[in-house]
Amino acid sequence: METKKIFLIIIFFCFGLAISGGIGYFLGVEKEKSQIERLVKIPEEIFMRAGEVVEIEGNIIHLKANVLEGKIDPKTGETETEILKITVDENTKINLPEEPQWGYPLEGEFEDILEAKFEDIKVGDLLYVLSSENIKGKQEFKAEEITILK
Repeated sequence: METKKIFLIIIFFCFGLAISGGIGYFLGVEKEKSQIERLVKIPEEIFMRAGEVVEIEGNIIHLKANVLEGKIDPKTGETETEILKITVDENTKINLPEEPQWGYPLEGEFEDILEAKFEDIKVGDLLYVLSSENIKGKQEFKAEEITILK
């Protein structure tokens, strides 16, 4: 009888340990998620988006950009992405900053901004796209100004 009690105590102890470990893991994962989500505060109005050109169709640029309020995978650091459809018309100003002579530009080092044409935009280019309207939550909008980073 004595060994039966000890055996039952060991089983209940292991069972309790497994349950408490599972609960602790779940609470830790949820806490980590909430901490990551709280790191980025998105403003009420957004007028600029950045991303990589994945397709050009007529006067529409398909831009792969990070989702503004998307989740970040804590293990890989990768973020959710979405495809934005940017409409370009004859009033859209397109810029191509002249590259600095030495490495990466410092703040204010892009002194020479060259005017570019729509045809200068290629698949794979990184673009900064400005709009005159609030584009928060929109996946399609008209570009007022585009800066091409090759």
